[in-house]
Amino acid sequence: MAQTQKKFMNSSADDLLRAFKIKVTGNIIWAGGITELILSVAQFLLGNTGQAVAILCAGVFFTGAAWFYQGRRVPILVRVMFIGLLTIISVISIYKNGTIGVYWTYPLLVACFFVFSGFLGIIAAALLTLIFGVTAIYAMPLDDGWRIATTLAIICALGSVFVVLLSELQKLLRKLVVTDTLTGLHNRHLVTGVLEDAIYRFRRYQRPATIMMADLDHFKQLNDTHGHLFGDQILKQVAERLQSVLRRNDQVFRVGGEEFLVVLPETGNAEAQVVAEKLRSLVSEHSFNGKDANVDVTLSLGVAQYAENQTWVEWLNAADSALMEAKRKGRNQVQVAEAPAERTAEPA
Repeated sequence: MAQTQKKFMNSSADDLLRAFKIKVTGNIIWAGGITELILSVAQFLLGNTGQAVAILCAGVFFTGAAWFYQGRRVPILVRVMFIGLLTIISVISIYKNGTIGVYWTYPLLVACFFVFSGFLGIIAAALLTLIFGVTAIYAMPLDDGWRIATTLAIICALGSVFVVLLSELQKLLRKLVVTDTLTGLHNRHLVTGVLEDAIYRFRRYQRPATIMMADLDHFKQLNDTHGHLFGDQILKQVAERLQSVLRRNDQVFRVGGEEFLVVLPETGNAEAQVVAEKLRSLVSEHSFNGKDANVDVTLSLGVAQYAENQTWVEWLNAADSALMEAKRKGRNQVQVAEAPAERTAEPA
């Protein structure tokens, strides 16, 4: 079990990106809260008691929020309040201090792209650009006001372009991380999430799900005889054949050198066994055309339907054990895992 768990429990690209966004958002709120606390002291010293109290309250609230949500996703309402209160303080500062007050608008504008994700950040930044631009034109000499409004608009535009490009790069990175470059199938990085989703649907809606572990028989001998490039050609063709039989909502992963995992949602053992036999015959009963030779390859499969209270690791182990049984009994066959309740205890 430990080996199976280690094999599949790699942090996905989505998990890493989500953790990074949480950390960045938390750090920005920490920085904003601490900065407000420092500014409140400065305002007290300058005699601006009302403004100092408002900034102090905001600083205490956001510092507390940053501490409370440390390591967790900050709710959207708190983020909106964070940007909103800082915007109000910046507008007041522009009215009272003129050009000096404008300096705080630029980091706040940039912070929108980090505090909010994707197009929500662009919308927030555009709204702040409009508010600060109008405020600057109204509260300052026109020559200064329109220049400030223009620079804010330029920063907003550049930041928006950066967000769009970053979003596209993230999509490309995610595709590269979760895709097996040889076969075009998903790799093991998505397995955990897919299995946990199937388990959730079973527990919430009692919808069955079955998985199949499939392994090409004696594939090492094929590589030794014809070379690894020839073996790669065969793996590509096997992947194409597997996909040709499966439904649109079925998923197939390459999880090892010549090992594949198939996830069949809304499918019980009986239906899955029929699918497994189709896959086995499609691979085993039709020759593969390599660059230098035609070869016959057989496929062994282990089938396991999800059973109540299983973890995803236990579910995978059940399919893996059925695959090992198919190998032990002569290969080129399908074996179905026993339900956990049907398993007998091993003698002491």
